[in-house]
Amino acid sequence: MSGSHDIDSADPLELFDSWLKQAQESEPNDPNAAALATSTRDGVPSVRIVLAKRIGEHHFWFFTNAESRKGMELAENPRASLCFHWKILRRQVRLEGKVSELDVSDVDEYFHSRSRASQIGAAVSDQSRILGSREELEERVREFSEQHPGEIPRPGF
Repeated sequence: MSGSHDIDSADPLELFDSWLKQAQESEPNDPNAAALATSTRDGVPSVRIVLAKRIGEHHFWFFTNAESRKGMELAENPRASLCFHWKILRRQVRLEGKVSELDVSDVDEYFHSRSRASQIGAAVSDQSRILGSREELEERVREFSEQHPGEIPRPGF
C-alpha cells in the first residue's frame, strides 16, 4: 500500500487514519460510511451501509437497533466485516473481526448527542419490520413526542 499521499507505517491502523483524513477532505458525503456484512449462525449473509461513528484505539464503533436484522444476526454470530470505499481516492479498506456491545454509558452518550427528531425516530421505529403505512409511523412519532416533551428516553434496544 504505497502512493504519493500515503504515510510510511507498518501499522495498518495508522495508514487507515491517514486515508480517513484524506477521505474527510475529498469525499462529498459520509466518508465514515462502510458496508457492514453480518451472517446468521448458519452462514446466511446480509450487508448494509452503516456509519462508523467513532474510529480509533483499534475499534470501529457503529450503533444499531439490537432488534434489527443486523442486531439479531450479531447476537447469534458476533463476527462481521466492514468495507470502507472512498471512490474519489480510489481506495477501499476491509476489516474483519469480532463485534461486541458497547458500554451502556457510551450508547447513552451517543443517543443523546443525536437530534431530538432522530432520537424519536429511533425510539418508535420497528427497524427491519414491515410498516403498514407512512401515516402509522407519523402517528407513532406524534404520540411519542406528546408523551415525552422533555428528554427522550433511550430505548432498551
